[in-house]
Amino acid sequence: MSPHDLNVKLDADVPQLKILDPELLDYIQRRRVEDVGFPAGARIMTEGDSNPPLYTVARGWAMRFKALPDGRRQILSFILPGDVIGFQAQFFDSAVTSIEAITDVSLCVVPYQDVAGLSQAQPEIALRFAALTADQKRAMEEQLLSLGQRTAPERVAALVLDLYGRAEARDMVRSDGMPFPLTQQHIADALGISLVHANRTLKRLQRDGLFRIKGRRLQVLDAAALEKRTAQKLAA
Repeated sequence: MSPHDLNVKLDADVPQLKILDPELLDYIQRRRVEDVGFPAGARIMTEGDSNPPLYTVARGWAMRFKALPDGRRQILSFILPGDVIGFQAQFFDSAVTSIEAITDVSLCVVPYQDVAGLSQAQPEIALRFAALTADQKRAMEEQLLSLGQRTAPERVAALVLDLYGRAEARDMVRSDGMPFPLTQQHIADALGISLVHANRTLKRLQRDGLFRIKGRRLQVLDAAALEKRTAQKLAA
């Protein structure tokens, strides 16, 4: 799907972008060629796309995933404002995962050619991009731990804590919590559990007073107890 003009422009003063290293943000700002928007549900990037551009997310949520031919998908990570999309693809000449907008998304675009020779032209900026990729790898390794070893309640607790921590770093948390546009299907597809199991687990953890999801907002009520649930099985 082609990008749409959502009348939302990238603003250097958007608090969420301050999560980026200042020099990296300056590089992106100086080289961006346009600001584009995608509506909720639109495909931003498809695995195998040739020479995709580099995107920086100014506003909105998206998801990174891989899918099987029969439509089953594994959500690898959730993309928040301040995240960079497509840097890994610069080394393979094609997108290695698919990206889909969860909400309306505003992106700034840096051409592929500007990044391809960065390691030689500006190695310090290339290193900062590499640090972002390393952080994504760390997050995916944590996700792999959840899928391989954690119970469903532990997986949900770990996901909630991760998203809340990322939102705090981006100044997205208010007295009533943080934006939470994820559906139960998103959570099921990210954590490798059924939709029914996701529903029951979310209800159970909320009933235990650990967090509250209401009106597309997430409020953490007991962070310490939630942290314990990431590695402690619940009683049957």
